[in-house]
Amino acid sequence: MWLGLLFSMICLAVLASSAADSSSSPGYRNPLVDTYREKIVQCLILGEYTKSGRYVFETLYHYLTIEYSIRKDADQDIWILSGISVSIALRMGYHRDPSHLPGITPFAGEMRRRAWATILQGDILISTQMGMPRMIKDWQCDTVEPRNLNDSDFDEDCSELPPSRPETEITTVSHLVARRRIFGALGVIVDFTASVRPVAYDEVMRLDRILNDAEATVPAYLRMKAMAGAVTDPPQVIMHRLFLRLMFHKGQIMLHCKYLNPDPATFSEGHTSYSYSRSSCIKAALGILEIQHICDEETSPDGQLYMMRWRASSFMKHEFLTATMLLCFLARQPDALTDSHNLDQIIAALTRARGIWMRSRDSSMEAKTAADTLSIVLAQHSGDSNVAAEGQPMSNDFALNLGRSAILPSLSCPCLR
Repeated sequence: MWLGLLFSMICLAVLASSAADSSSSPGYRNPLVDTYREKIVQCLILGEYTKSGRYVFETLYHYLTIEYSIRKDADQDIWILSGISVSIALRMGYHRDPSHLPGITPFAGEMRRRAWATILQGDILISTQMGMPRMIKDWQCDTVEPRNLNDSDFDEDCSELPPSRPETEITTVSHLVARRRIFGALGVIVDFTASVRPVAYDEVMRLDRILNDAEATVPAYLRMKAMAGAVTDPPQVIMHRLFLRLMFHKGQIMLHCKYLNPDPATFSEGHTSYSYSRSSCIKAALGILEIQHICDEETSPDGQLYMMRWRASSFMKHEFLTATMLLCFLARQPDALTDSHNLDQIIAALTRARGIWMRSRDSSMEAKTAADTLSIVLAQHSGDSNVAAEGQPMSNDFALNLGRSAILPSLSCPCLR
């Protein structure tokens, strides 16, 4: 298992260094990655990973990260691998705060808290990408969030942890603490959307307050700001900002998408329009496409995030796809628009998004689906309803069916499946 952990660390380093190599062509993958992937799997099998033990979880989660990083689209095998990782973590007690477990040093306990924060994040991201409920439930665990400490603040020989640094201070784990809070709110929302029981609209608003309260705890230096004002910021910090904002918008869409175009017969008492939900959902979708635009520009060879382009995984692309298809739905259902968002604004965002999806359609089926659907929707909006994605004639009925089939399954909202 120690060898497996070593191979996994080297493999992650190869992925990162390949991204930093400006001479590598787009889509190129260093052959060493496949060599190390094979060695990791061999070590996991030889080490009998299902029996857990030292280094098992770390090696398995590194392997999960590697497999996810090299895939362009969602893959159910990753979801299954994530389930194995969660099961191993639960068996090893990561869901219980180390203060309850005898024989765990302060150093090991804090590292376990960091690991658990990562597990929670991966569980929600992968499960929602597959349109499935999350595997970890809040009532199962009591592990607290990590302290805001630099790696140099404590070591394996410390007898007790130092107090957490102020939240205004950037540390090596600041982004993880902020994510832990956002994903705490996301987890509750995921459970809500996965429920098969009807829930009052007041509960939606209660969860909306939880999400906004969690977003309010994000430190100022991790909040979104214009790229023009971030020219001196480290690429890692910029990527953390984009990801945190993306997850906030994800929560808004999951919570409010059901009320974009509700049946009037289902209106709750006192909520005859759901204008807040529609406005929140549309604003979130437009915000996500703005993040897609920033990522597309800044991961180009001259961009600030070029060295970090390997971090723009299918996690993020899934949210871009969800927002794209949601706005496609709105373009076909303009009655659901609010006063503050007009159809021209949505069409402009979709037109820009189409150019981004078109550039990656040859390497991703999801990108091809998005590009084809956008071509149909935009052509019909411009009045040329017989123009298909490839420039060939297409019937309106076929275009409508393709639009529906592309939109509905892609959303991680049960109401739109």
